[in-house]
Amino acid sequence: MGQVLTHPLPLTKGQPFTFQDLADVYMSCYKGRSANQATCLVFFVGQLGHKIATEIDGDDVQDALDALARRGGVINRGGARAENKRITSSGKPLAPASINRYRTVLQGVLTWAQKRRLMPRNWVNPVKETEVLPVGGGRIRFLTEDEYRRLLQAARASRWNMLHVLIKLAVTTGARKGTLMGLRWGDLDLTKKQAFVERTKNDEPFVILLQDDVAFELAKLRGGALDEHLVFSGRYPFRPRQFHSAFQAALADAGIEGVVFHTLRHTHASWLAQKGVPLLAIAESMNHRTLAMTKRYAHLCIDSRAQMLRQVFGNGPA
Repeated sequence: MGQVLTHPLPLTKGQPFTFQDLADVYMSCYKGRSANQATCLVFFVGQLGHKIATEIDGDDVQDALDALARRGGVINRGGARAENKRITSSGKPLAPASINRYRTVLQGVLTWAQKRRLMPRNWVNPVKETEVLPVGGGRIRFLTEDEYRRLLQAARASRWNMLHVLIKLAVTTGARKGTLMGLRWGDLDLTKKQAFVERTKNDEPFVILLQDDVAFELAKLRGGALDEHLVFSGRYPFRPRQFHSAFQAALADAGIEGVVFHTLRHTHASWLAQKGVPLLAIAESMNHRTLAMTKRYAHLCIDSRAQMLRQVFGNGPA
């Protein structure tokens, strides 16, 4: 587990600094008395401390929150100051409201850095790309088929002509945002309808399977792009497009609330589960490292499982 230092080096705008560096400086300036602040930051330093703070993306944050849910609750017996921390396991799972509080702390630290102009221009807080967990027994948010149609319709009207393809690709493949935004035209085999990812978040190669209509639209949109150019680039072919505002505008035009880009990944898994696809196959499609990460969708398999049982046992004994 990472540590938060008490006498950090100052941060300089334009110079790369890790999240560990940022957490050190933040805690040295923190005047509050909440023990929760130190507890949360120690966890996130353990997950993200080695990463350059300005390069942390929504996938990184979501991975950290997923790890937090698997870890469970802890107790800080040392108080608010990081140097006094004595964190031990509580032996209990973390409630969604508690995970949301961790999320809020991380968002606050990154916003603190942004207000001090330590983040690049047009930087978007990656915590905004993750979902606030439902409390009180709520379920994971995913798009209905009607919402998906409305979102695609709104995205087609976007000033960015690739937005609807990106959304369709996210829903039909379940790939992470970072994976999709890192795709280069040379990674695509539109004849075989495949995209090869050399290195995923799990540090393993992975093949993304493209639907016919997605492959067709990508072929139309390529134009004169070179193999080494990013598929979803902005003004410069080697820099990924910043599309947060365009995506939010499409959601607003479609009248959809409570959705972030990561919701599209949940939609992929949720629709598969509702159609009766086994969890093991869903885990493979999502490139989950363990089946435990896929079990959050198990409740959606109940109807299809009930139908299967009726088909086998519904007529009673012969």
